Amino acid sequence: MQSFDKILDFIKHESETECKEIALNATRECERATAEYAQKEKEAYTNQINQGIKDIEERVAKLSDLAAQQAQKMVDATTHDMLDEVLDLTSRKLSALPTQEYNDLLKKLGIEEGCKPEYLVHQYREELAPTVISALFD
Repeated sequence: MQSFDKILDFIKHESETECKEIALNATRECERATAEYAQKEKEAYTNQINQGIKDIEERVAKLSDLAAQQAQKMVDATTHDMLDEVLDLTSRKLSALPTQEYNDLLKKLGIEEGCKPEYLVHQYREELAPTVISALFD
């Protein structure tokens, strides 16, 4: 019976050793898998953050372009309004000139006598505009 007990002790010892080795290998595999998934999670998080930053930068660029376009439209509209006011004032001042002085001015410009100031300003708007704008902003 002693030999049977020795065999049982040997089997028990071998089983314990094997079980410890299996447990140790399982622990190592769990640690490796945990580390691998932690790294993948970190990479996925970094990729999401980088994509978010890229998306935000693109949106900021689009919004900046839109804001610049809107600002330019406002500047253009203001310039146009100012030019209209200046040309209206010019028309009123021309209308206030004495007839002879006004006709002398028309001759200097090579324009037929009797041309109404409103028509004159309207007709020469494109030629007057750069001079008026220059005078406003210089």
